[in-house]
Amino acid sequence: MSDAPPVRLVSAIVPCRNERGHIEAFCEAVLAQRLPPGVLLEVLVADGRSDDGTRDWLVAFCADNQAPDRRFVLVDNPGRIVSTGLNAAIAQSQGDVIVRLDVHTVYAADYIEQCLQALDKSGADNVGGPWKAEGSGATQEAIAAVFQSRLVAGGARSRQLDYDGWVDTVYLGCWPRATFQRFGEIGRA
Repeated sequence: MSDAPPVRLVSAIVPCRNERGHIEAFCEAVLAQRLPPGVLLEVLVADGRSDDGTRDWLVAFCADNQAPDRRFVLVDNPGRIVSTGLNAAIAQSQGDVIVRLDVHTVYAADYIEQCLQALDKSGADNVGGPWKAEGSGATQEAIAAVFQSRLVAGGARSRQLDYDGWVDTVYLGCWPRATFQRFGEIGRA
């Protein structure tokens, strides 16, 4: 009898369009994610018909990154907007858990692991971490500080960095596949 944990497939869905300046660092950060034992990751990048070299870079990157524990898949997003890209990626995904990632977001190395733990612990339909804005340079840092302030965020607990509990929304999100089977696609704006 094997002591190996059962395999759990997580599907990361990523909308992008014309992100050549950011996609490489993003993909490297995803490769650096620490996954719990028995967790496999497929990363579905839904490209919205990029014309800045993003798509060409992704074709090569996806071909080269098909490891047993994580693989990258390029998904076509002819609608070019975020919601159609997310829905296209969800339609092609195979995981029992779906986590949304964004190319411009910086993730802790255990972000996916923390999302899985929160799902398992809470039984919620959607989990995620706090939305923490950061900037580089005086103007961006000022905007980030205002974004995090109670004046702008009001009582939104999803922006309180030390809060752990139920909220009305989360940044990006991590869902059991059953959530989409129950409620359908992401709405098109």
